[in-house]
Amino acid sequence: MAQGERIGDNSYGDLYAAVYDDLFSRRDDVDLVASVLHELAGDGDVIEFGVGTGRLAIPLSRRGHRVYGVDNSSAMLEQLRLKPDSAGVVPVLGDFATVRINEPVSLVFSAFSTIYLPATQEAQVDMFRNAAAHLRPGGRLLVEAFVHDRRRFPNNQEIVAANLGREQATLKIGVLEPASQIIHTQHISFSPGGMTFLPNRLRFIHPSEMDLMGRLAGLRLETRWSDWHRAPFDNSSSNQIAVYTKVADGPL
Repeated sequence: MAQGERIGDNSYGDLYAAVYDDLFSRRDDVDLVASVLHELAGDGDVIEFGVGTGRLAIPLSRRGHRVYGVDNSSAMLEQLRLKPDSAGVVPVLGDFATVRINEPVSLVFSAFSTIYLPATQEAQVDMFRNAAAHLRPGGRLLVEAFVHDRRRFPNNQEIVAANLGREQATLKIGVLEPASQIIHTQHISFSPGGMTFLPNRLRFIHPSEMDLMGRLAGLRLETRWSDWHRAPFDNSSSNQIAVYTKVADGPL
């Protein structure tokens, strides 16, 4: 990457595929998450936008669902295929906004702020519309994402010590573009073997904006939690789990 170049939204999976499980596999109680998703899906099939290495799709498939795991990174899907218990997940290489799976499902979900990876607001709206197009009437879309906190970015910048060990340290550096709601980040790890760089780019969505995206797709907000234990969402919440129900074809 040339000096000053900023990462595009299609590079995340290829860059993180080899280290994704080491970084994030213990982020959530996956059994709890899979149980919540299973309840929302009922007896239907499921689509995950941003399946990655199958962190959530595999335990959900063990509960009897066929899970279509969509990702735009062939490297991520290869990591998924290598897992011996991935047979219940159908890997699909494609873009969240345009991919087509030729059957209705009862649940589409996107976790871990994946909705923030598309480059523009328009692309995010298209992702909502595509999710709605795959849902049967009464089906649900679940979106999990962090809630942006402007206080973390004095002077539109952030530096955080993400990890610190005897011979290793990781810094997370962020630059905020508030007008476009874009955050550019870089995880820099230092060790005796040298330095590694993992860049990312996110366009965050405010909760009210997300609800409008749902309405444009014919989806109505059913509930919003702050965590997978279904704690209420309020002004202090740093995370949102929004559940939408398909009630119409097209804007409400």
